[in-house]
Amino acid sequence: MNLSKVETGAQLLARLGSRPSIQGIEDTLFLDGPNVKDVYELYGVEGSGKTELLLSLVTSIILPKDWNGYKLNGANAGVIFIDTDYKFQILRLVNIMEKRIMVKTEHDKLDTNKKTSSNDIEVLVKECLKKIMIVRCTSSFQLLVTLHSLESTISNNPDIAVIMIDSISAFYWIDRCNGGENIGAQETNMKHIVQQLSKLINNYNLVLFATKALNFKKTNKENELKGDNCASPSEKKVLKDNHAEFLCKSWYKFVKHRLIFHKEKSFSIYCNSLNIDIQFTVNEGGICFK
Repeated sequence: MNLSKVETGAQLLARLGSRPSIQGIEDTLFLDGPNVKDVYELYGVEGSGKTELLLSLVTSIILPKDWNGYKLNGANAGVIFIDTDYKFQILRLVNIMEKRIMVKTEHDKLDTNKKTSSNDIEVLVKECLKKIMIVRCTSSFQLLVTLHSLESTISNNPDIAVIMIDSISAFYWIDRCNGGENIGAQETNMKHIVQQLSKLINNYNLVLFATKALNFKKTNKENELKGDNCASPSEKKVLKDNHAEFLCKSWYKFVKHRLIFHKEKSFSIYCNSLNIDIQFTVNEGGICFK
């Protein structure tokens, strides 16, 4: 039976009204995106730069486009950051933001007499941090409940444009253990999580970024990945072509873009939907693409 949906005028406006666009926050990686309703999965081994990319993206999203005459090229949008791995470090984010601002302002100083102080930068950073909401979850059920509770927050805040989850696979082994031998029971919470995420992303025109650990690796007689770090180009190709999906099928169908992280002598990201492979470094200012 289909039940009618009841919502206030404010909720309807929040759903149908425009939110800040984050297009162009990183042209090297997203070309003309990210677009509304895009779902990005950041997939890779531990220490391959997934969380670092999220923090760099947060910086680009919450910084303003212009500030005191300087071009910061931010999106001036809000972010909900759901931390399930307990890896989020506010000091690291602040360092990235401060470094980004300093680089932009120093560049502009070459052609102008503009002056900015460390106190000015500190005030800007604190103001921008108001645009990020950090939520921590300790179980898949708590994550599900959190996503349901966030709808009112998103509805009441038209500046929120992005949801980030680090990571979506954090509770896989716990759910697998709790579900016993019943695959349906193992995946119950995850299926409901995907349903609620889909509702939020599509109803409110948001963008989702979610990291996922490389818990499984596909193997065959010709190619076998023998460790977390692949050493040869052929092994890198196996990682790209044989992504092993261990979450529920609904998650696999939900993802529009998969960014596969790889670490050898340097870091690299492969985007399956755009068929591009980009190398990057991690420094004090965050991610730097080569």
